[in-house]
Amino acid sequence: MSSSTSSFKQTEWKVLAVLAGTGILLEVIARLIAPSLDYDRVHIHAFPEIAQEMKDAESPRIMILGNSLLLHGIDETMLREHISKALSRPCSVSKVTPVSTAARDWLYLYDTYFTQSQSHPDIAVIGFVSHHLPDQSELKMRRLTRHFCSLENLGSCLNEEGGSLDEKAIGFISHFSALFGDQRTHQWGVSSTTIPQFGPGVSRLNNILDAAKNRPVQGKKKVTGAPPSPRSYRKLAHLIKTLKAHGVKPYFIPMPQPEPWTVDPEAKATIKEQGGTLIERSVNPRLGRSDFSDGYHLGETGKIRFTSFLASVLSEELSSMEKPAP
Repeated sequence: MSSSTSSFKQTEWKVLAVLAGTGILLEVIARLIAPSLDYDRVHIHAFPEIAQEMKDAESPRIMILGNSLLLHGIDETMLREHISKALSRPCSVSKVTPVSTAARDWLYLYDTYFTQSQSHPDIAVIGFVSHHLPDQSELKMRRLTRHFCSLENLGSCLNEEGGSLDEKAIGFISHFSALFGDQRTHQWGVSSTTIPQFGPGVSRLNNILDAAKNRPVQGKKKVTGAPPSPRSYRKLAHLIKTLKAHGVKPYFIPMPQPEPWTVDPEAKATIKEQGGTLIERSVNPRLGRSDFSDGYHLGETGKIRFTSFLASVLSEELSSMEKPAP
């Protein structure tokens, strides 16, 4: 009896050892492939290099901070050339545009990669549409803690963003495990490989949903029941305070969309109260649907026209900042 029990326990330990070894092996593989998992992860893993390059770059140092709207909407080489020509001296442009991010992500991202390395631009240009600035933007806890938090700010992130014990646990594990933190990206890769047109189809659907969040509702019917929760902008205020504390001048630019949209007055007030600048001028001549690659992102013609517009605005701002006081 004791012999069979001992044999059973040995088998259990062997099974546990195999499971543990398999888990460790998968985690090692996940960490090895993480920097090249997709183009967004390639960009994210380059943040330390971007921070160092910006630290050593020509002044004025301009950071383009945002998501896929600026990733596809700004030609950084063209922007740098236009501004350098207008100022008659070199400048530098750094692009930090991880996809599907919002004010919450930009806050932790900036602290992790730029504040903690003491690499600060002179100007931060933050492009957005309406649903990117409120605290109520979608929380992606795995991605947030895995890629945009450090050990220094992980605790505050979990306390601030983790509404439940489950969310806190997910965030904590994601920060330390590439396999767990990037699980959704691994699932996406498997699905894209096995299901024809899965990736492009989901991307198109996401673009439609993102554009719908920003589109004015026509013929809105009165709905009974509890009113929608008001938007708050604590993360936006914190982001501006962080930038200003390090001598960075933040500019917020509403991104053009196929359908007209307006900035929430509360967001405007927050930007103004915290010392940020809202660029309220429209691209002139107005961008048309042919300037967009889909219902959300700028295409090639839109990118050129928007970059030219932004270069003109920033050149005026930089020139005025450099003029001696009368």
